[in-house]
Amino acid sequence: MFNDNNERLNTIRTALYGENNLVPLDDKDLASVLLTFPAALVAAADEEVDETERLFLLKISEELGDDDAGTSHKARLESAERYRAFMWLLNEQESFEKIIFDGIKILVQENIDIGEKITNMLWGIAESSEDVSEAEVKEISRITEALGISNTLN
Repeated sequence: MFNDNNERLNTIRTALYGENNLVPLDDKDLASVLLTFPAALVAAADEEVDETERLFLLKISEELGDDDAGTSHKARLESAERYRAFMWLLNEQESFEKIIFDGIKILVQENIDIGEKITNMLWGIAESSEDVSEAEVKEISRITEALGISNTLN
């Protein structure tokens, strides 16, 4: 269906923002959101994204930007838009998970470090709340298997 990751990115961008609309996230930002989508899935694994997990996702959305969200209005808006994209993708998981995972698998095959970073991020979000739930462990296993990466930390 898709020839490359640019087609995947454009499909998701169009679904997220519609046709011919001004898009607040550039390709780099949207790709970063898609790479961190698996962490959002872990946060929602127990059917509730608790406050600590929301803060973790918010922190990720801030760190993905080039500027400090604490000192730049533009950076704060971009961070909020990345967070909104996370939440939208969670709501649209059934429609877009395969597209996103297929794209991530290509990147992991090209650069093994990406797989390790994703695994670290998955466990980071799971460990951000009081304890790691069984649902989160199962979701990490499901995601890492789907992406063809290790589910253990190095």
